[in-house]
Amino acid sequence: MAYRIALIQNGRLGEEIAAGVITPGHLLVLGSGDTVTVHVTEGGRAEKMWALEDALQGNTVTDNYASGDPVTLLHAVPGDVVNALIKAGETITIGEQLISAGDGTLKALDNVSSGTTVAEVVAIAVEANDLSASGAVATRSAVRVL
Repeated sequence: MAYRIALIQNGRLGEEIAAGVITPGHLLVLGSGDTVTVHVTEGGRAEKMWALEDALQGNTVTDNYASGDPVTLLHAVPGDVVNALIKAGETITIGEQLISAGDGTLKALDNVSSGTTVAEVVAIAVEANDLSASGAVATRSAVRVL
């Protein structure tokens, strides 16, 4: 189990208001009025901004932010390692290129949906994870930000 989202961090910490439910480990996008929401474009360009656990409130990686809550986040830089949420159903290997799955999670570049144009690889897997089993849910896995 992941206890922290930021494992190796050189990027800048920030705080924005949640515009919807956000889980620590989600890839985020900045919205209007200083809000953030999950990144919703499969394979799209991303600011490489991740929701962190709200440790100052005594919360862990399993405690979601509700809409309207201030979200502690990391503006990651290349080389940072984060426990990002990997999409259920994915099997990733170490060194695999990862893209936004379009729901705040990451997925393997090789599993891009038909007709999707990939604009950016977001991270490289530094930990293998098999979520292909029936009933698997999105799980945090260590990735290196590109």
